[in-house]
Amino acid sequence: MPYALIQKTLDRPPVEALQRAFASGRGLTPADARFVADDAFGLLARNLDLDDALFLQGSLGQEGVEVEVAPESELPRVPETTLFTVLHGTDDRLVVFDALGRACDAPWSDVSVVCAGFDQREFKLEIFLHGTEQRFLATLDRLMFDQMPEFTNPSEPDNLGEKYRNLVKCIVEHSPKALLNRAAAVLGRDGLSGDITEAISYPRPTAYAEEQTWLLWRATHPFGS
Repeated sequence: MPYALIQKTLDRPPVEALQRAFASGRGLTPADARFVADDAFGLLARNLDLDDALFLQGSLGQEGVEVEVAPESELPRVPETTLFTVLHGTDDRLVVFDALGRACDAPWSDVSVVCAGFDQREFKLEIFLHGTEQRFLATLDRLMFDQMPEFTNPSEPDNLGEKYRNLVKCIVEHSPKALLNRAAAVLGRDGLSGDITEAISYPRPTAYAEEQTWLLWRATHPFGS
């Protein structure tokens, strides 16, 4: 059974610390350190034997890099998806509509994870309820902002990026207990200006997906529980 090393936080570990932790060559080698650091989006390593995973957990801990070990079979799966094109919110609920105009709503308090950003394929927006119970998904090219005027800045009516930013910020503000991926955290800030595409982009789709897996894991497995 393969095992994964799951980071305590989304902070990228120092290459030098990883090189020392991998010095024994068990499971990973010092030559792997830079790639592992650059690819640290929540899952530090995968496909490890249990003994190697536990050894690396100890050696990483000595370098101040906290991880936990879990069977890969226990990593969360993305739940059934509801695609949406329109979202409206009240003080206590969100309502999404699919392309056929069918509505689905939930209390904001049910939102556990919010993911956004560019995964090198498309700009995404994903809302998860109760960990892995339900997923709302939209892509920027399918969002119908003509039906969501509240997200349009009157001074920039054709600025699609600004509309996307305002939509994500609204969701983040109404979901204070939700875990956010890096892009959603950026988009939720006040006072953003200029082109922030680089700040909300992921180097590859797998990086976006792994960070999402980490968030879903953390939503149901607080570190150390």
